[in-house]
Amino acid sequence: MVVRDYWHERLRSVGHRIPQVCTFAAFNTNIDAIVHLTPELLSHAIQKSGANLALEEHQASEELPDSVKSPTDFLRVIRSQLSEGKSCHIVVEQDVLPWISEVFCECTESMGGQAGIIANQMAALQATSVAYTRLLPPEQARLFDERVMMPTVINDDLSLLPIQEAARPDDEVKINWIFEYPKDVTYQFGSQQITTVRANRVILATRPRGAVMAFSPELTRHLPALGRMIDVAFMAGYHYANPEDNDGRDFPSYLEYIRQSLIDLTRLNPSLRIHYEYVPLRHEELESDLLRCVCAQVNSFGINENEIRRALRKLGYERLADDIEASERAYTLYRGALTLLRELGLDRVHLHNLGYYVIVLRKPYFVSVDDVIDASLYASALNALKAKHGGFPSASAMPAGVELELSEIGFTQLERFAREMTGKARQLGPAAWEQDDHCVLVTPAHVVPNPVSTVGMGDTISSTSYAMEVCAARQMSRVR
Repeated sequence: MVVRDYWHERLRSVGHRIPQVCTFAAFNTNIDAIVHLTPELLSHAIQKSGANLALEEHQASEELPDSVKSPTDFLRVIRSQLSEGKSCHIVVEQDVLPWISEVFCECTESMGGQAGIIANQMAALQATSVAYTRLLPPEQARLFDERVMMPTVINDDLSLLPIQEAARPDDEVKINWIFEYPKDVTYQFGSQQITTVRANRVILATRPRGAVMAFSPELTRHLPALGRMIDVAFMAGYHYANPEDNDGRDFPSYLEYIRQSLIDLTRLNPSLRIHYEYVPLRHEELESDLLRCVCAQVNSFGINENEIRRALRKLGYERLADDIEASERAYTLYRGALTLLRELGLDRVHLHNLGYYVIVLRKPYFVSVDDVIDASLYASALNALKAKHGGFPSASAMPAGVELELSEIGFTQLERFAREMTGKARQLGPAAWEQDDHCVLVTPAHVVPNPVSTVGMGDTISSTSYAMEVCAARQMSRVR
C-alpha cells in the first residue's frame, strides 16, 4: 500500500504542468469513421457478406490477407483480432468500401492519423502545435483544432497559417474505418463463439494516391527554417512506403529523401528532438531498410507490445520475438526494446503496453530519469482521460486525470521486473535501473475498463511523454 501511495502522490504532482514547447507532427492525417462493433452489428455484417464462416474454420489459423479485398476478408480479419485482443492496422481496397459503407452506415467521424491526432492533442494541452499533411481538403481541415498551424510557403517565404485557412478544396479525402470492440463481449461466427479478452480496435486504412508521406517540393526547400521554429517533431506515416511509386520515387530514392529531409530539419536547430511512431509496413520486405533509415536520423522511437515482435523479427531477432510471444512481461519487452535501441542507434525507445510502460534510454540522456518518469505519468493520466471520455483532453482537465487510479497490472509488472533485475543492474530508484550504456524504466500506467475509444492511445502516450521531456530540458536550460 505504501508503494501505491508513493506513485499516486507522484502522479498528482504533475497534474498542473503544461508542455511549453513548439511541436510538429507529420505526415498522416485522415478522417476516422468509428464503428462500435456490437454482436448484433457483426451478425448483420455476416448476413450481408454472403459468407459462412462456420464452414471455413480451418482459415482461422491461416495468415491474414495483406489487404481487405472482400467482405470475407473483412470477417476473417475481425474474427482473428477479436480472438487475440490485439490492435490491427490493415489496408482496405477500394472495391470493398461500398459494402462497408452500406453495412456500417451509422458511424462517428473524428480526426484520424497519427499526425492529426498528435497535433490536436498538443494544441489541447496549450503547446504551440504545427502539423503538415499533403492532403488537406476542407473536410479534413475542419477536424483540426483551430489553434493548429500549417507551414505554408508564400512568395518564397515560410509562414505558419491557421490550418483551416490552408485547406485545399481539390485535395482527395482519406477515410479510415475503425472498428472498436469492448472487453468480455461474446461474438458469434456461425457455430464459433469468441469472447474478447481486452478492448481494442481494428483499423481498415484507405490509401488515396495523393496521400504521400513527403513534403511538397516548395516546402522541402524551407525545411531548415521550419526546423528552427520547432522544439520537437513527431514523424509518422512512413509505413505507407511501397516498392515502386513514393511521390515519383522508387524505394531506394525515397529512403534517401527521408534521410535528407530529416537532416535538413535539424540543420539550423541541432537540439531539435525527433520521434518516430512505428506502424508495421504493408510491404514487409521493406521493413528492415525503412527502420534503419528513419531511426538513424531520429532520437526517439515508439512501439507497442504487439508491434515489437514484428520489428524484432524483421531485424533478425527471432528468438527475442519468440520470448515475448511465449511470456510477454516487462522483462522480455525490455530485452527487445534494448536490442532495438542498440541495433537502430536510438537514444530512446518507449514501449507502451496495457497498464505499464517500458522505456529504455541511452546514456547520457538529455534529461534526468525523474523527468522521464514524471513525463510518463503525465502521459498516462492524459491517456486515461482520453479513454474515459474520448476526444482530446485539455490541460484544464489534467488535475482530474491525475486523480485516476494507476493499474494493478502496472504495480505487478514493476514488482516482478525488480525481482528479475536483481544482480543485473544498479537500481536508481523505485522504477529505474542502469547499466554501462543505458537506463531502463518501468512505470505503472492506467487501465480504463471499456474505454470510449482506443484510437490514438499509443500516439498520445508517446508524443505527450516526449514533449514533456523536451519541456523539462528547456526549463532546465533557462534555469542555467
